[in-house]
Amino acid sequence: MSGKLTIISSCEFREKNNYSKNYEPMSRRLVHSIRTNGGKYKDCRIVMWYSEEAAPSLETTDWLIEHGCDVIGGKSLGHNCEPVGNKIMAVNTPVDTEFSLWIDTDMYLLDPVRFEELLEADFDVSACGSNNAHHRWASLEYAEHWAQFYELAGVDAPAERFTGYLDGLPQHVYFNSCFVLYRNGRNFPETWKDLAIKVRNSGIDECEHNFTQTSLTLAVLKTARTYRELPFTYNAVYCRVGKKALEETMLHYQDNIIDFDPRVKWNV
Repeated sequence: MSGKLTIISSCEFREKNNYSKNYEPMSRRLVHSIRTNGGKYKDCRIVMWYSEEAAPSLETTDWLIEHGCDVIGGKSLGHNCEPVGNKIMAVNTPVDTEFSLWIDTDMYLLDPVRFEELLEADFDVSACGSNNAHHRWASLEYAEHWAQFYELAGVDAPAERFTGYLDGLPQHVYFNSCFVLYRNGRNFPETWKDLAIKVRNSGIDECEHNFTQTSLTLAVLKTARTYRELPFTYNAVYCRVGKKALEETMLHYQDNIIDFDPRVKWNV
């Protein structure tokens, strides 16, 4: 088992609705993809987290344990209608590795080589950006709101800009919370949680829906000495790439079924 990396994700059972997916079957697919395509990190520690009101079935729990996962329950962030905030609670799980990596449960690892390359670069945080510069909070139109966010977090506005993956247009430094690699020992998880609560309760122009990613961005700026925006291949959204998705590193399949390539084991 690698002492360099812990991977953290979710195995919650939830009724599929406008706010959520049922992460339980997705958790098994993700773990299978890591154990199969994770290269030299395929045997790393994997933490599958769930909030106490959304425990997975015994069958899934047993399967995850059999595949070397630590299945851990805990308190939610108190935002049940949109449980994405629970990833912030998950990453606060104590670990003893140099790095941790949060991966959204509806993702599938395909390329072991580029996955290994992640940890060869010396950054405190590596995370994906926004697909489009017109994304509500990535857009440069929201400079006034970001000025309030920076003040809330006690950080300076970054001088650089990111670029939308799909439209190539400039945007604010803005991280997507689907895939976040961070160095432990920098107080990053605790800061993300603290800022998530502050952002959600700030009342800054209906920011509640995006509080997870807004607070992620602020936590990176506050705690990381070095950070980088990862390329699109680490968040290859299926609806954008279709069957070409199998050329990518991390497939973000969301609600799509991937049944056209033998490398993807769908029914785990």
